[in-house]
Amino acid sequence: MSLATIRVGRTRVSHVSDGVAHGPRRYWFTGAEPAELMPAMGVTDPAAPVTVTYGGFVVTGDGQVTVVDAGYGHRAHEIPGLEGAGTMPAALAGLGIEPGDVDHVVLTHLHDDHCGWLIKDDEGSLTFPNATVHINEREFAYWTGDEVDVIDANRNMAGNVRPRLRAVRNAGRLHTYDGELGLSEQVTVLPTHGHTPGHVSVLVADGDDAAILAGDLLHHPVHVEHPCWLPSVDYEPAESVRSRRRITALAADRNAVILAPHFPIPTVIDMDRDPDGRVRSTVRHEMEDAT
Repeated sequence: MSLATIRVGRTRVSHVSDGVAHGPRRYWFTGAEPAELMPAMGVTDPAAPVTVTYGGFVVTGDGQVTVVDAGYGHRAHEIPGLEGAGTMPAALAGLGIEPGDVDHVVLTHLHDDHCGWLIKDDEGSLTFPNATVHINEREFAYWTGDEVDVIDANRNMAGNVRPRLRAVRNAGRLHTYDGELGLSEQVTVLPTHGHTPGHVSVLVADGDDAAILAGDLLHHPVHVEHPCWLPSVDYEPAESVRSRRRITALAADRNAVILAPHFPIPTVIDMDRDPDGRVRSTVRHEMEDAT
């Protein structure tokens, strides 16, 4: 499935794919012993294949169009084993959204599978020419500075990331910020640092309904119940755990749903608290028709 949509009050949140991969993701669960991991994931082999979506979200219904994360981009077809590569623009078109309609692009972080469609070609033409691109200032500073070279995986990605940032900045479409950022009455960007220096998540709240778009704070639904099982590439593991606990507590207090770009489409996590006040989650692989 290339997209699925939920309603959050009068607002709509659509998970759109830029490609899907299948394979082991053991490095997502550093610190998890196989005896714990396998029953939590419902598998009999800790190296069992995981379905991984690459893409992002689009939020509409609040008077503007906001894209949250931007997939692998126009060279996605070069990624081995990526099915449906580079389909994010087509998924947006399926929602009736043309590139020029997008008002905001929020990047949860700048790993290259989240910022690909900032540009649409090797010349650096902007995919969303009328959009303001919002990047946390710590995140921007990290990827444009020397510290990125310390972590091998990030150093290798920087060559893809920097031309995209340069194109956005040269076009005057870049906005950096610190702390929380309100884009409308319904859409707020929240700091959830740890996976990268300036990682953020997005809260969509309308009336009594709420959804949290968690970026790579959560790679897999089991991370809600096991916040200490971290990807080996996390920049600041202790801060990542704190961010996970804070955002899942917020979701439980709001009776919100959590979505994340790497979850299979469709997947939502319903959050609340049990009678003793403990955070409780329920995973659903379904999303209502909200068209």
